[in-house]
Amino acid sequence: MGQSATLYRIDKSDFSKIVDNPNDLGPFKITKGYEIFEKSFDGLQFILSKGLDKESKELIELIFCPKTFIGEEIDFSKIDLANLPDDTNLERQPIYYNEPTKVSEIYELLETISVDKFQKNFDQNELNRHDIYPGGIWNDQTEENIAFNVRHMTIEFENLKSIFKTAKENEEYLLSYVG
Repeated sequence: MGQSATLYRIDKSDFSKIVDNPNDLGPFKITKGYEIFEKSFDGLQFILSKGLDKESKELIELIFCPKTFIGEEIDFSKIDLANLPDDTNLERQPIYYNEPTKVSEIYELLETISVDKFQKNFDQNELNRHDIYPGGIWNDQTEENIAFNVRHMTIEFENLKSIFKTAKENEEYLLSYVG
């Protein structure tokens, strides 16, 4: 198992429940839908960012790494891990999200990137050279049972556009969990 990113669609009316009680695992109970990007999200960001201006690149980064969050961020650089009190909970993490206006803005940008352009921007050698996670396994094979190639990443791109389209149409929040 490797790192994955999951985007969760949350209705506006349910978002306040998360704000009121962020430690209740609410997003997982009230999600309207989700999409998992298993080991592919770094590659998606890299490919989508190619040839974009700075502002557009920042929007692409927000897909999986939103700046807005609920809860408290843990600054691990300020924690003395050797002398933690017994009641310290390092498992609790903030909940990162994009609000409906930002979801719409990101979707509009994704709509400007055609499948053809996305596929032309896919270069397995470049992904491997830049050690984009999961480094060293990007390839040019196209069989259905082989991942980390242009066929696999095109499917991931279409899934990404789909969840953003649905969230935009329903004016939903998109929560992002990377782990």
